[in-house]
Amino acid sequence: FLLRAIGAFPVRRGEADRGALRMALNVIAAGQPLGSFAEGHRSESGQLIRGHPGVAYVAQHSGAALVPLAVIGTKRARLGAFWRRDILIRVGEPFRAADLAVNAHDPQAVTDAIMRRVAVLMPEEQRGVYR
Repeated sequence: FLLRAIGAFPVRRGEADRGALRMALNVIAAGQPLGSFAEGHRSESGQLIRGHPGVAYVAQHSGAALVPLAVIGTKRARLGAFWRRDILIRVGEPFRAADLAVNAHDPQAVTDAIMRRVAVLMPEEQRGVYR
């Protein structure tokens, strides 16, 4: 209920969820912000895992500015539910998919370039596949 109240919508994992992609584009077209975790799920290791190309599709088809965010400390927060844990959010410089120096016809290359913008905001040991 709470997630729906803030505008969250489900994405079917493991497939190209065209309905979710349309919904994302509609949110942006309506002038609303859209948050996305390109990895598709939490990393058990706390390191970045490869992003899925849906983020590239939305970035390229909307033309919207992207603001990379790194959320650091969530693994420790999950482990200590009864004690206060600090979570750090680092915010990068806005950019557009068209600014990326990669093959625009390769969705995974675009996604990886977007994810590298997130990775540089994280401690090196948490950058995972984007070291």
